[in-house]
Amino acid sequence: MSERKIIDDVRDQYAGVARGGLSNESNSIRSIASAFGYSEDELNQLPSEANMGLSCGNPLALAGIREGEVVVDLGCGGGMDVFLAARKVGTSGRVIGIDMTAEMLERARAGQEKLGLTNVEFHQSTIDRLPLPDNSVDCVISNCVINLVPDKLAVFHEIQRVLKPGGRVALSDIALKQELPNEVKQSVEAYIGCISGAILIDEYRSLLQQAGFASVAVTDTGVDLNAYAMASDGECCGEVSCCSDAGGSTGDTEQKSLHDGLASVMRSFDANAYAASVRVHALKQSSTHESNPLPVLNLQPVTEEKAMKSVQVYDKPMCCSSGVCGPDVDPVLPKFAADLDWIKNQGHNVERYNLAQQPQAFIENKAIHQLLSTSGTDCLPVVVIDGEIVSQTTYPSREDLAGWVAGSPAKQLLPVAKPDGGCCGNSGCC
Repeated sequence: MSERKIIDDVRDQYAGVARGGLSNESNSIRSIASAFGYSEDELNQLPSEANMGLSCGNPLALAGIREGEVVVDLGCGGGMDVFLAARKVGTSGRVIGIDMTAEMLERARAGQEKLGLTNVEFHQSTIDRLPLPDNSVDCVISNCVINLVPDKLAVFHEIQRVLKPGGRVALSDIALKQELPNEVKQSVEAYIGCISGAILIDEYRSLLQQAGFASVAVTDTGVDLNAYAMASDGECCGEVSCCSDAGGSTGDTEQKSLHDGLASVMRSFDANAYAASVRVHALKQSSTHESNPLPVLNLQPVTEEKAMKSVQVYDKPMCCSSGVCGPDVDPVLPKFAADLDWIKNQGHNVERYNLAQQPQAFIENKAIHQLLSTSGTDCLPVVVIDGEIVSQTTYPSREDLAGWVAGSPAKQLLPVAKPDGGCCGNSGCC
């Protein structure tokens, strides 16, 4: 198929889904979202139009969205992730939904009206040509959409363009563990169902790096892809009532074809052996030649007159160097990884040690070793700047890090052990 034909077919099929009766009020549709990481509390916040059982993950679990940020959702559909993100950015932030399908945006705007959200906007566009200015976005999210785009590198370049320096990407998507069987690869139903348009995990990572992203992580969540079959059981998504207000038989037929077709594809081969629901996290590097992404901090790039600082982070045991992997990611970790990358790109030296992978580093630093001896791992994470412990037990904010490398006094979060005993050392003062 030509790229134009693929785009038209995808638009037509998802327009049919939007016209159909799939709804957040359906137990089977909610079960799909739950299987891919949404909590009951999150689902209860959504209007009925928003959730159509089209997710393959929960990008908000990885995004670490802050109040006041600008967030863009690529392929926003009925607005599910837009509405959840809107609560996180608050009235001082903004969430922008992008979708190429008018019928999806109609549902999304209906949901926005129900919720009364004023910090949300929607635009009709393909995601390889975003109607957004350069360096204007803090975080880009997307849920099971990029696999549908023929030119994925073009999408990643667009994301790179619109992100602010130090901005981040948090995606849920389908990627391949191995090449698909030919019959699946050639299946239109498999493409529209987010399978045959997917690329290998290694290629996904490579394309993001080609687009200029740093700290790229593409992680298999291990979720069973057969969860999608739940929406094809029975007359309509497993429950007759869920389609009662679909608004016409044409919409019902089109809506059923996507989920039923995908379920048929899933039954034809072992989907979990070939494909995976993945979490994708990456950062746009900060350039010392670009404007400061947080100008309020007034932290200038390191010059000859301004000494480079040594920043060391001692983490609790984690499965990887940043902790941004596995099925359950602490949303603080992506934010802190982005903050460290930002500090590093200001010209400072940043080192990070994981107790599970680099225990020797904890032993060799006498202050850290003594702190662990007296407080145990509860003191972690610990941040050390130029040999001085500046914080422990929690990850500091970017503002704190910026102040410390600029020479501002450190705010101690807890009493700190000193190599010669001191408070909480061997003196027993604590």
